[in-house]
Amino acid sequence: MRLEWTRLYRSSAVEIDNRLGFGWSHSLSHSLQLDNEGVLWTDNENRQTRFPMPTDQRPAIINSLAQSAIYLGDAPDELILNQAGQGDRFYHFRAGRLITISDAYDNRVHISYDMVDRIKRIDNGAGRSLLLRYDDRHIAAVEYQQQRPEYNERGERQDPWQTVQNLVSYRYNERDQLVCSTNAAGESEYYRYNDQHVILERQLAGGASFFWEWEREGKLSRCIRHWASYSQLEASYIWDDKGTVTVHNADGSEQVYVHDENARLISETAPDGAETQKVYNDDGRLIAEKDALGFVTEYQYNDAGRLIAVVPPEDEPTRYNYYDGQLIEVKRGGSRWLYERNRQGDITQQIDPLGNETHYSYDRQGRLLEIHHPDGSRHQLGWNNLGQLLEERLPDGGQRKYRYDALGRQITRQEETGAITHYQWDAANRLAQITLPGGATRAFAYNAYGKVTAERDELGRITRYEYADNLHLVSRRINPDGSQLRYRYDNSRLLLTEIENERGEHYHLDYYGNGLIQRETGFDGRSTAYEYDLNGQLLKKTEFGDDGSELVTEYQRDSAGRLLVKTLADGGEIHYSYDALGRLVNVDDGHWPLAYEYDLQDRLITEHQGWGTTRYKYDTLGQLSHCRLPDGSKLDYHHQRGGQLGSIDLNGSRLTAHQFSAGREQQRQQGLLLSQYQYDDQGRLQAHSVSQQDRHLFHRHYAYDANGNLAGVNDSRKGNRSFHYDPLDRLINVRGTTPESFAHDPAGNLLGQGDQPAANLANVKGNRLLMQGDRHYDYDAYGNQIRERRGTGQKLVTEYRYDCQHRLIGVSLPGGSVASYKYDAFGRRIEKTVDGHTTEFLWQGERLIAESADNRYRSYIYEPGTFRPLAMLDGEGPLKAAPFYYQLDHLGTPQELTDYSGEIMWSAKYRAYGNLATLDIAEIDNPLRFQGQYFDAETGLHYNRHRYYNPGTGRFLTPDPIKLA
Repeated sequence: MRLEWTRLYRSSAVEIDNRLGFGWSHSLSHSLQLDNEGVLWTDNENRQTRFPMPTDQRPAIINSLAQSAIYLGDAPDELILNQAGQGDRFYHFRAGRLITISDAYDNRVHISYDMVDRIKRIDNGAGRSLLLRYDDRHIAAVEYQQQRPEYNERGERQDPWQTVQNLVSYRYNERDQLVCSTNAAGESEYYRYNDQHVILERQLAGGASFFWEWEREGKLSRCIRHWASYSQLEASYIWDDKGTVTVHNADGSEQVYVHDENARLISETAPDGAETQKVYNDDGRLIAEKDALGFVTEYQYNDAGRLIAVVPPEDEPTRYNYYDGQLIEVKRGGSRWLYERNRQGDITQQIDPLGNETHYSYDRQGRLLEIHHPDGSRHQLGWNNLGQLLEERLPDGGQRKYRYDALGRQITRQEETGAITHYQWDAANRLAQITLPGGATRAFAYNAYGKVTAERDELGRITRYEYADNLHLVSRRINPDGSQLRYRYDNSRLLLTEIENERGEHYHLDYYGNGLIQRETGFDGRSTAYEYDLNGQLLKKTEFGDDGSELVTEYQRDSAGRLLVKTLADGGEIHYSYDALGRLVNVDDGHWPLAYEYDLQDRLITEHQGWGTTRYKYDTLGQLSHCRLPDGSKLDYHHQRGGQLGSIDLNGSRLTAHQFSAGREQQRQQGLLLSQYQYDDQGRLQAHSVSQQDRHLFHRHYAYDANGNLAGVNDSRKGNRSFHYDPLDRLINVRGTTPESFAHDPAGNLLGQGDQPAANLANVKGNRLLMQGDRHYDYDAYGNQIRERRGTGQKLVTEYRYDCQHRLIGVSLPGGSVASYKYDAFGRRIEKTVDGHTTEFLWQGERLIAESADNRYRSYIYEPGTFRPLAMLDGEGPLKAAPFYYQLDHLGTPQELTDYSGEIMWSAKYRAYGNLATLDIAEIDNPLRFQGQYFDAETGLHYNRHRYYNPGTGRFLTPDPIKLA
């Protein structure tokens, strides 16, 4: 049984000395007082609960208001107490003294005392204990000990305790006040008090100090001012006698808290004026919460005080049923989940709304031994007597093993493949070094806050981190090449307010008093402002162009904060609707409707978009088992026990077959083509061999440097290449069949590429590329690239046009061609028209699933749960769809397309940033590039879902819409 040594200071307990100095308690500071009124329990947080004395006629008594219980123990004069919120932890007392802590499985921690009634040892019964050492009345140190068998001269076994580590030591002043605490790493924090033991100062081991000023005296003291050694924290507190406290912060903001006569919070007003309220019943249970907009969530209980319903303002309620005090059923809408439990309360069987059963079994100590999944697979776990996981046999048959040091810290992890990772820890239990399976190491150094101050990578390069004002927040990162990133935190909440990049450019963040972002200004000077409702939900976003223009987007929401209407800067509206369970069911932007249907487990089963519909079914493990594509083609996914993909059928015929081992695909059959894969000890693709029946076609081998960068590719079809990097792991050189060189600025922007790339810092300003080679770039007021000028006299001009959401909607090319693009409500491209020829697109979530143009129709199939393309289906409908198979590199980028017979129908050689170097086979067109990218032949750009990527420059045309997120 696990017990953590913790301590707590309360100004309301300053008259109490629990052998840690006045006002402090530790995790064993429990006591019982027996008197004429019964039993008074004082717990380790100085909370007091009174009970009648239990008797043989009434051996168990529940205090519903305090949510606690008292029981008669098995031994004479033994009383057992339990508090809600502490799980299955039971406290055993005899003669008012805590002697044992147990759980529902009767695992026990035994507490022994010395001759003067001081706690001496906390013993878990498995050869591990905490020994408390004293300096007269007070605890001076806590040592972690273990029993190590020894034999005396007569051969008799003895089990003496030996100290493994001194966990913490304490020092006191002449007033019996705790003044210093030192951890196992020798890091100390200090305390100062007034003469009534009320704390005045705490200095953390990292150097920051916190100060308090009080009114009243002793245990009745109330804090009226709290500040720190750094300027951002300064708060004053104003109390009244009716339970209200008002907090005035350093930034001028104000918070108000109101409590009832039982010290329960009934109202809280945030700095923006948002007030939330709570209502309790006579038993002290929360029965209603009103948010700042007036919406009420209700809570209902049974006679035993257990929660039986949560009723939101608008949605269907969630209901709970119990048997013998244990939760056995959860109902919401038409769905219900059923549970069977053992007498200790752990789940032994779970039945989902579709009737699938999952079974759990435990050992006598309550450790989970096996999970029996609905598909018949089993996940088995093995433990030692200390409760440490030693091995697990996974549902697919793989096995993992773990080892620990004497302090219980994991020191090795062995994967299913046999690869072993080693871990080393410092005295304060901070990870000091990782040794990867190949032998490469990564090491870390820390400050007293446990924050990394230096990281040495696998190549020995060191990144350093500095922390200003003795705070725990990083203020400067010094990269291995000497470049630096700086950070500032200038608000009362210590939120990030400024980043200075390696070029000296600045990113600014301003906040409201409640901590929400009010305005952010990027490295390029563009600003965006945000407004919120009183529940903290975004209501308005205003983007400021550098020409003085503005783009305003507004949001309307329901009681749960879900988006109902999005009003765009051009006046367009997008409407969203939900069912009674809060699931999105319709999205209408006026021209491309979206609709969704779900099963009883809230899984998507039908997806309507425009003219296309995709339908889904799932197996007992929740994995996709069937998909009907928009053209009517049917995909059936067959999984092996444990969930690994076994095969995929297309319209009743085998499309692909897969073999996995240790979670990695070893072999794939695609028509007559067989692919075999090998991996290194870190799970990275090392080799891909392709054969056509008995004929070997090609082989690729991938090598990596110690830092994990791709070092080389040996390709029997396309030749060999090696890759070289700078100290920041940025690619600077490619040698081999397609040689390339690159130059970057200190912030990582690609400045140039070619045989001798120019490294002119003036080519980039505010993260915008101004020129590369003979190409010059212009931008609009919002940072979107609107023009590329190249050629003699820069007369070859490409123009880009955007809508109010910064989505590319039109391109005019130098030769006179014109392209236009349309999107759905989620920003997914649904149509492009090039010189009058239109292609429409359908999506499966974030993945392109089909395209239709003129007399051509294609579907795209992916490896489940990824963006890695598996196959292209050329032709519309089950009778016409012909499969072509993707052969991918280590990143999931298509290298070849092969037909059923194994003949290569498309093959390309790439440059490092995604541009095609050569298209050596083009019997069929393939627009898919790096995962999630679609090649537009008309522009040479890669559509990458939310933005367009230019492989020629290695950059996107528009700023990242998620900014710093």
